[in-house]
Amino acid sequence: MERVQEAVELIYEDESLALCCEDALPKIEEFLVRLDRILPDYLDEEFFVELADTIRINLLSNPENKRRFTEEKMGVITVTYELGSMGLDVAKSVAEKLGYRVVFTEVLQEVSKKLGVPEWKIEDFNEFKYVPSKLSLFDLFQLDKDLIDFGAIFGTKKKEISFEEFREALVKAVTAFAVSNNVVIVGHGAACILQEYPNSLHIKVEAPFADRVKTYAERTGKSMSDAEKELKKVDEKEIEFYKDICGEDIRQINLFHLKLNTSKVSVETATEIVVNTFKLLVEE
Repeated sequence: MERVQEAVELIYEDESLALCCEDALPKIEEFLVRLDRILPDYLDEEFFVELADTIRINLLSNPENKRRFTEEKMGVITVTYELGSMGLDVAKSVAEKLGYRVVFTEVLQEVSKKLGVPEWKIEDFNEFKYVPSKLSLFDLFQLDKDLIDFGAIFGTKKKEISFEEFREALVKAVTAFAVSNNVVIVGHGAACILQEYPNSLHIKVEAPFADRVKTYAERTGKSMSDAEKELKKVDEKEIEFYKDICGEDIRQINLFHLKLNTSKVSVETATEIVVNTFKLLVEE
């Protein structure tokens, strides 16, 4: 409770928040206390103040946000997916149906800001350009958690960041996006970082390896052989990444409410399943 005390006090002392949303203040306090119980110990009180300010801005910006927060209907969906399974298509479709924001490349952009390294210029990256580039960073994580040379990644002067610093920045970025509410967060360990987060739904989109190789080859113009090699590498790195970030096996069901096989169901059907499940768990 100590690390959320200042955040709670600031919420109650905010005159503009009291005028618009006095009945929501106990809910905000309850929410912050719950986050205090589920978020890692290395997140300090300053971070909780930042979260409280994000909530404050969110409530002041739209009366509907106040109603949804008070009724505990603000929600977050995480989408984890195997490359080539059309998981990003599902995420975008779900977000469109719900009127939510998709958060994908923005995660590492926010991480770069928190670490004080140049922002990764990925605005024009499509899904298949972005994921291997993201994983090139994870290639530098060794089992002994060597320092990460961001100079090698960003093409700038040498700046080394420890794995622990990167992990903390990632957890902060993902949590901050979640607190902004009404978001679909794609990848970046969000399912394990937010596994106990209130009003959240965690899904994984999969497909048989051969089908993913075919999709990857078609969308990138690579040969089937090259596509198979790259997908195997991506799959291996994702498994290592989730183990390093939160000690979980991404292949197991325990992180997810749903797993969807897009070789069996279309993107449209998968979208309907996710949206209906989300409404049953969170909105209804």
